[in-house]
Amino acid sequence: MTTAIPTTVTATSTGFTPAFNHVCNADRHADSLACIAIIASTTLADVFEKAEQLGLPKTGPYNHMLDIDFLAKLLAKYQLVATVWKECTDVAQLPNLCMALVDYDAAWEVGRFVVMHKAKTSHDGKVITYAIDPAASEAELQVRTDLDALAPAWYIGVHALQL
Repeated sequence: MTTAIPTTVTATSTGFTPAFNHVCNADRHADSLACIAIIASTTLADVFEKAEQLGLPKTGPYNHMLDIDFLAKLLAKYQLVATVWKECTDVAQLPNLCMALVDYDAAWEVGRFVVMHKAKTSHDGKVITYAIDPAASEAELQVRTDLDALAPAWYIGVHALQL
């Protein structure tokens, strides 16, 4: 079964409902895994289980293993395809669905992942771009449209596997 990528979000004149549910990351190294759980509409425990099948240790640190090859293999378990890392300087450069690296420190080459999604709204057909932040514990920061505050520097595009 192929994972479908939503192209619309339910909206009214006063707001919208994201196409994906927020998943909170379990620790400071699990933001990429939480993003996969968000996109695959599954639990973080399920993603960890599949990651462990691919060789992720049961206890951290494990951030050294979470490179693009590993993330692509893990996304493939959900019938999803990852692009290579791509640099960006503006939200407009992002694809319709991606795992974006925000709060990026170029000297350390680290940041944290959020899910960014572009979709048409059911209310008026306009395109909305929003982020789901697995690191946010406050409800008002879990789904955000103020994307300039996040300033993505790199991203991994995600799309459904075409069978």
